[in-house]
Amino acid sequence: MTFGEYIREIREEKQLLLREVASQMNIDTALLSKIERGTRLARKEQAEALAKALKQNKNELLQFWMADKIVFMLKEEKNITEILKIAEQNIIRLSKKNKN
Repeated sequence: MTFGEYIREIREEKQLLLREVASQMNIDTALLSKIERGTRLARKEQAEALAKALKQNKNELLQFWMADKIVFMLKEEKNITEILKIAEQNIIRLSKKNKN
């Protein structure tokens, strides 16, 4: 599930109108619509504002947002799996380094 699909599902479950949520976030309704449809990436601040407007766990929402951001960056690449494996190895290495 994409970030946009996720927030749309939550918004609809809560029976909130697009314009209500956009107003709480101080953004244009058209922009929120584009974010939900996946034609525009939300900024981190917008994702955090969405968590607040939708009364959702900020960390969980940011995980969906970051995953979408990574997918958007890699979608045109040919060796996505290999790139992600290298990234995972680097993350593991950095995590071990930070523990020491």
